[in-house]
Amino acid sequence: MGKGCYDLDGSIRWIAQDNAVEEEEVRDLDSESCVIEYKGRSWTVGSSAIYGLHETLLHQNKAEQASLRTLGMLGKVIEREQFLEGYVDLTVLLPEGERRYFKTLESNLAKGIYGSTFNGLKPNVKVRRVRVLPEGSGIASQIQDQGAMAIMFGHKDVSLLQVLNGVIQAQKSLTLSNLGMIKLISECGIHISDELILSTLICREVRNKNGFKHAFSDKEALKNARQILKDTKAKVWPLLSRKFDGFPALGTATKIYVTGGSHPVWGPELKNKFGTKLRFFKDELEEMSGALPELNAPEYTGYKNRFTDSYLLIKGGLTNA
Repeated sequence: MGKGCYDLDGSIRWIAQDNAVEEEEVRDLDSESCVIEYKGRSWTVGSSAIYGLHETLLHQNKAEQASLRTLGMLGKVIEREQFLEGYVDLTVLLPEGERRYFKTLESNLAKGIYGSTFNGLKPNVKVRRVRVLPEGSGIASQIQDQGAMAIMFGHKDVSLLQVLNGVIQAQKSLTLSNLGMIKLISECGIHISDELILSTLICREVRNKNGFKHAFSDKEALKNARQILKDTKAKVWPLLSRKFDGFPALGTATKIYVTGGSHPVWGPELKNKFGTKLRFFKDELEEMSGALPELNAPEYTGYKNRFTDSYLLIKGGLTNA
């Protein structure tokens, strides 16, 4: 899911859009999708794209389709807000491990914003700035403790981020590729048609023990699924723990800030490993709940951890403007 926050006239709002992308065809375009037209080619971005969520190549580098996904979300903002004239200041967050793509993506997005038509709209906008920054930059902006680190648990990767004066130290950080939620999913063998749905169910199951009830009505099947998850966590956690042990800065960190959509899955294990060093952005999450009240709705349970990074980044940009 593409996700982010945007500021329009001093008001912070949020947007989410399915990551599916399909070229040259529009099929039953829905209110959440967007058609990007650029130099004679067109793409549908969002839930109307034919392949659907379960075939969007979640294991590939995010940068490979990041320009289209970003333009798709920008297009929905333009349409939703009727933003047909003004300035655009755009920041995209990608894993530190994909830094080699950052400059190319910045250039592609700047050209795409000027040259694209969004769902038939051609806004008269000027690009003030396009930046691609490492995931965790919004989190880092709130960390002023000397010697602190941040761990971001994503769907694909886990990022270990050295932070100094609110800025990620790229050369001292590390991306653990394919050790995010997809590692747990690939090992557990629970059969759900869509791995993003399974990811959501696992997070809910760990948080309040009712996630699997939505998928397994039979008591024995429910019991088996819970045992499988327990056994798989016991298998995967040592892999993560050894990676953490092999990163000396975690051992000497004064505080360890944890966030990301899948971090609640490892809450007990993290507390056992890092103890009183852990911080979970509790105050920032409460502030975000007030600023973006729609995220408190039951259907968006679990979303807040996924929006923390972008919310704190745009909040910091407004504060420092």
